[in-house]
Amino acid sequence: MMESTTAQNGATPRGSDGVHDETIAKLDRMAGQIADFFKAYPEAEAVPAIADHINQFWTSRMRADFLAAHRARPEGLTPLLGKVLPLIRPPRSG
Repeated sequence: MMESTTAQNGATPRGSDGVHDETIAKLDRMAGQIADFFKAYPEAEAVPAIADHINQFWTSRMRADFLAAHRARPEGLTPLLGKVLPLIRPPRSG
């Protein structure tokens, strides 16, 4: 019998948005660390700086997963990250 933490194919089950909960937790932690670095900056500088860092250094998949998890429900983010969310570039389709 398989454990409840694995799907029948051995993969981790996906969350309600089709994204691994563990992956989202890691991305949330990473985004929080970036926001913590910039929280001493004025908000007008911090918000675009955080978005710029995520857009430059996160892969398309990371950005897509983060956006999929939080676009519909940004209340799970800190207020600073909530303001960053619209500035994160979605991956190019196609």
